[in-house]
Amino acid sequence: MSKLLLTLTVLTGIALCPRSAQAQQSDFQGWFAYVANIGVDPERKWILTLEEQARQGDYWQRFNQNIVRPTMSYQFTKQFSAGVGYAWAPLFFNTDYHRTYRDENRTFLQLAYTDRLWGIDWFHRFRQEQRFIADTDGAVSNRGRYLIKGSYPLSEDETFGIAAYNEIFVNYNSVPNGPTGGYDQDRIFIGPYWKIDNARYEVGFVEQHTQRFGLEARWAQVIMFFVQYDY
Repeated sequence: MSKLLLTLTVLTGIALCPRSAQAQQSDFQGWFAYVANIGVDPERKWILTLEEQARQGDYWQRFNQNIVRPTMSYQFTKQFSAGVGYAWAPLFFNTDYHRTYRDENRTFLQLAYTDRLWGIDWFHRFRQEQRFIADTDGAVSNRGRYLIKGSYPLSEDETFGIAAYNEIFVNYNSVPNGPTGGYDQDRIFIGPYWKIDNARYEVGFVEQHTQRFGLEARWAQVIMFFVQYDY
């Protein structure tokens, strides 16, 4: 029991970071993510990842964003991989939920590393994005994001457990009518996971703090549904 309490403390701790004293805006959202990892070669050195993520905002009343993200990765070792990808991530409403379609395309490079420590499976991912956002005079917004995730099995066969992550986003530059340089957003997640055959399911709570497209901070409380298939 003491080991479990220590694990829960560690997993929750990775999700914590300083917050502003008061947020100017808030929202309650639902995010639905589907990920398929497809081995391209027999040894699964090359992995094609296809991701679809739909986001329901304005207290679940409006479909406010859709993300389609294919990635091609090469597995150098069992623990380390590098990949390149593309994302289409249009917004259908602004932060006040006025209908304003805003297109966004991204290219990105990423590095990923896995390890096991203290009985926890750790996943680290660094992603460097080049964002092409509509109405920014053709300027490219460069953003870095780092995710650390821990998964602790609660069953002997390790098919059930608890997971938590923290992901921080930082803009490297400012663009007209778009993101400003510096801190962009932070996300924390905690919830259970299940593994069934070649699939992993997660459902949990995300706390998102965002400061983009202006100076006003924004909070979102999110129920996250996630499913990943390995082919």
